[in-house]
Amino acid sequence: MKAADFFYTQQNPGWSMNGDPWDAWRDVLDVKLVEQVKRGNLHGITDLDAAQGIAQLAHRELLHYGQDKSQVSLDNDEIAEVLSALRAVLRRLGIEFKVPFRDFNGFHAYWSQHGMGHSWAARRGYMSELFGPLWEHFDALEDAQSAPAGYRGVDGRMQNVIFASTGYKPEMVMRDAINNVIEIVEHSDSCLVYDRPLTDAGLTWGEVVAWWRDKQELGSADDRAVGHDLYWRLRKSMQENGQENQAEVLLFNIYGERYRGDEGMKRPILLPQVYLHYDPFTKKQRQQLRKGDRLKRERMDFLMMWPNRARIVIEVDGKQHYAEGDRASPRLYAEMVAEDRALRLKGYEVFRFGGLELTDNPDAPAMLRQFFDDLEALYGSST
Repeated sequence: MKAADFFYTQQNPGWSMNGDPWDAWRDVLDVKLVEQVKRGNLHGITDLDAAQGIAQLAHRELLHYGQDKSQVSLDNDEIAEVLSALRAVLRRLGIEFKVPFRDFNGFHAYWSQHGMGHSWAARRGYMSELFGPLWEHFDALEDAQSAPAGYRGVDGRMQNVIFASTGYKPEMVMRDAINNVIEIVEHSDSCLVYDRPLTDAGLTWGEVVAWWRDKQELGSADDRAVGHDLYWRLRKSMQENGQENQAEVLLFNIYGERYRGDEGMKRPILLPQVYLHYDPFTKKQRQQLRKGDRLKRERMDFLMMWPNRARIVIEVDGKQHYAEGDRASPRLYAEMVAEDRALRLKGYEVFRFGGLELTDNPDAPAMLRQFFDDLEALYGSST
């Protein structure tokens, strides 16, 4: 089956007892599926696969419309939805695709205005010119997937990202142990769970904004408004006892500058307070039960997911990371570097900032901007 055919379903609008049931069946556009692609919640299918299929569908229908309208299977409204979904999924992949029309009527007006009215060959050539760069982008993304990268990245497939933790520790159960399906059964409002498939571009700001739009039912709001709403929810996780961690907020805001402009949606999101490990007991419960700590670090301050499975951990170290009270603690330091080693062996990269480096340093914003420039140069070449 061609990728474009994935977006069709069969319907039988005119079947009767006396007729031939096979003749009555016809392929129709699965509008619901197209809408899922547009909103970014097509579970189990990557954005690259969805983009290839819907791009083939749009190309085929526009080509038929420009050459032989009897072959067209979509109406004007349906091709408009297909092109809208195509623009949305390509935006999430970081691929620019500017189409100077929105539907069949607009396509007809465009070719009439540009001297293609009496030549189907000219219209076919225009389609090749319009979609040709797309096929090249898709090939490049597929090559990036299959080719060994200089940075090996993290093995395995992401199932859940539990992040932006606030307040009480969430209580979880393994609803389906075979498929690693996690369900939060108590304190679900104290964290966020991103459970959509990880795309070839890692995890971008645009993808999480699209997820947040659905989660909060903000369908009519523009991306800027949805992004601001998400920003303030994420920032809540950088509080302790009602006070913001100024070092973490500074780092978070400096990186957030990169979400501005046309390129912003393509950039990897900086996720705060991400669960890496999970112990069903709290620290207080372990003390009461006289159980030792089995996991030295449950959460990461920040996590970024870049292409080629590159996952970047950023830690902002306050005094509690290396001292007990006002005295330096070799034990805490040893635990910290041991955890870092374990993470690196799993394929993560860890970068640490001292809290004082960010809060008592007038040059901290410039230093952070340079750090993120260097990080993007190192890991973002295939973005």
